[in-house]
Amino acid sequence: MDVRITYPEVKKKGFFRRNAHDLWRALFTLAAYTCLIVDILTPGIHWSLIVIGGLCVLWIAFLYRPQVENTLIKKGCDVLVAVCLYLLLLESVVGGEWGAFVAQIVYFGMLILLGVYFLAYFRRQKRNFLPLFELLLAGMAATLIMLVLRVQLTWPMIVVGSVSLGIQLLMLVLYWKPMRLEYHKKFHV
Repeated sequence: MDVRITYPEVKKKGFFRRNAHDLWRALFTLAAYTCLIVDILTPGIHWSLIVIGGLCVLWIAFLYRPQVENTLIKKGCDVLVAVCLYLLLLESVVGGEWGAFVAQIVYFGMLILLGVYFLAYFRRQKRNFLPLFELLLAGMAATLIMLVLRVQLTWPMIVVGSVSLGIQLLMLVLYWKPMRLEYHKKFHV
């Protein structure tokens, strides 16, 4: 029996290319520990939390690769959550009441970008709707909870709820049958 190997030859990678992810992780961890130790040894504001949070945002934005759904929509959703949490961390460390306001603006801005991308490339992206759907539900739920609790709504929160509802309705109006099938696949309804 004559067996022909049809796979391409595996090219050997150099040390840095083969271990790049581990090297970046070690560098980020070293930077975080260094900042934490210096912050503990010096009095004043806990600035190391700001640096460590920024390192986490950089890691999620540039180095983290999801193992299940490594798509642009999933990556955008992960970055959105990381940036919003970082803004809330900044507000809690530095003080003031601007973090939640800015986080809401970033949230609806990124929702608009992800929604436009999803709707523009629907045929290729329809299987990847779940992370976007979760963010849309979170935006609508947060707005609804604030309405029920009669908390004073700011204009960004109203826009978050409106954009979330609008994108969800657009998905259902423009692509009713494929979206219904995707909902059935994901939720077994």
